[in-house]
Amino acid sequence: MAFVEGCWTHVGGSKVFPSLRNREVCRASLRSRKSCGRRGARLSMSSSDVIETGTVSRQVCAIVLAGGVGKRMKADVPKQFLVLDGQTILHRSLELFLSLPEVTEVVLVVDESYHEDYADLSGGDRQLHFASPGKERQDSVYNGLQKATVNDAGLICVHDAARPLVTPEEIRKVLNDAETHGAAVLGVPCKATVKESEDGSFVLRTIQRSRLWEVQTPQVVEKKVLTEGFDLVREQDLEVTDDVSIVEQLGKPVKLTMGEYTNIKITTPEDLPIAESILNARKSFP
Repeated sequence: MAFVEGCWTHVGGSKVFPSLRNREVCRASLRSRKSCGRRGARLSMSSSDVIETGTVSRQVCAIVLAGGVGKRMKADVPKQFLVLDGQTILHRSLELFLSLPEVTEVVLVVDESYHEDYADLSGGDRQLHFASPGKERQDSVYNGLQKATVNDAGLICVHDAARPLVTPEEIRKVLNDAETHGAAVLGVPCKATVKESEDGSFVLRTIQRSRLWEVQTPQVVEKKVLTEGFDLVREQDLEVTDDVSIVEQLGKPVKLTMGEYTNIKITTPEDLPIAESILNARKSFP
């Protein structure tokens, strides 16, 4: 089970708690916390969690993707609206990017019915814009890109809202690498042995683990490069699974930025207690 803005909701398992049937309950709870705004976001973070000075010379637009339905979570609401340590997953991710001095603007890709709920988080040095989700992830990123106002030399930093544990230090590293190389992605070397199968029943071969990386987000691409890539994707009707795959289609290099294994994507019910444990460990050993 998980706590969803004032209500317990069922997440897997057999025990069912009262679910959030009316989104107005969620909205009312969100509005009650908005008096803190972005200032409250800064107060909720420890001083070590916030980058005090910008390190990137280019403009940065952060696109936060929050349009998924989260079927694998088996919850009554999309996973980005589940609560993790007192904050919704989406709120935690959004506040982090709004607090970073490197970020010029943030585009939140979320269902249009939620736009009004988050509108007053905008203000100060970093403006918050909205875009609606598309059918596929690449469509959502494209929609977000259309709302970006940074110049062509600016960096587009795409992040899954369902990765609320990314740290400011990781974001700063991948931004710096993208500024140098034109495109960069956070990732970690693959720990598991990976086998390929054609039918899902028998092993075809074992893939050499030393060459495998598990990529994460943020994924950062120069705006003019990402725009060029989307032109190609749309012209040839290509399907890409992540943002830097678009850069790969152009034959351009993508820098691998070493991330942390704690930057997990909350996808299934088992991920929530793991995320809670990571947050508790950070509180104990800041």
